[in-house]
Amino acid sequence: MDTLDCSCRGPLLLHEANMVIDSLKRDIRRLTNDLVRKDTLISAYGSTLRAQAQSRIDMSFQTKFLEEPATTSQPACSTPQQNQPWTEVVARSQRGVLKRFSPPPFNLSNRYSVLADSNVADPAHTIPLPPQHRSAEQSRPTAPPPKPPAPRRVARERPRHPPSSTRPVAVLVGSSMVRHVTLPRSETWCLPGARVEDVQTRVPEVVEQHPTASAIVVHVGSNDIRLQQSEKLKSDFTSLIQTILATGKKCIVSGPIPSACFSDMQFSRIRQLHAWLVGYCSRERVPFVDNFGSFWRRRSLFARDGRHLNRAGASLLASNLELALEAHHTPR
Repeated sequence: MDTLDCSCRGPLLLHEANMVIDSLKRDIRRLTNDLVRKDTLISAYGSTLRAQAQSRIDMSFQTKFLEEPATTSQPACSTPQQNQPWTEVVARSQRGVLKRFSPPPFNLSNRYSVLADSNVADPAHTIPLPPQHRSAEQSRPTAPPPKPPAPRRVARERPRHPPSSTRPVAVLVGSSMVRHVTLPRSETWCLPGARVEDVQTRVPEVVEQHPTASAIVVHVGSNDIRLQQSEKLKSDFTSLIQTILATGKKCIVSGPIPSACFSDMQFSRIRQLHAWLVGYCSRERVPFVDNFGSFWRRRSLFARDGRHLNRAGASLLASNLELALEAHHTPR
């Protein structure tokens, strides 16, 4: 009898488990749709705020322009115009005799007013320069063309802790977020203020200095969020990953960290970058370290500025990266 009850309860329990799983899937889809809708509302709200701020600035400039009194421009030359008539001035002398001053017999009009009003010189009436002046004018050196801007160079910060081995098997390259991150048998390259394209330019140097390293871990992207160029950021990440793979090294992407002091717009952009990296790394079969859930709403893991990691945050990031190296069979 007990065997019969167990045989009947088995399918029932399996059915109930399937119902619970289906319910959880529906909840996950609903929460995902809610997050997407909230992101859309946040983006629309930010655009509306920017438009309102711009309209207020335009209205303030228009109001200031209308309130200024209209002033008539005065001629800069003290010579009277040609059509201005002369007036008689009556003066009284010491003896009480009235004297009248009549206009002078000669014309004091400005004969060069026509030339002053003309902005374009007539080539037919241009006075040629003497030969000596002409040679000096022609021999005058022209100004050199402006130099192109120098490429952006990000200096590497000296590691505070020397690598545990002279022949590291992995290299961690990133911005100032990895300043206090140390991994076993690995070396950390900290590039303060670095962007994705800066890390890409340093990849050949990393490969040359560490030929024994079989994996390169990159953690970058927070400084690119401020530029508000999503498409360019995606293109830079694609170029960085393909550059590392072309060297024959394994590329491990450390996901972005939501800072505790990010605004709504910055949080929305960092979340969109996280979602895009998850999909792209999955398609390219590139290992991806998910740091979003580990640092979200955990202010105690950040320093006083709210952007960089403190010792506890760096230790948590190091644990995530170490697990990723072990999961993908990186030699220890």
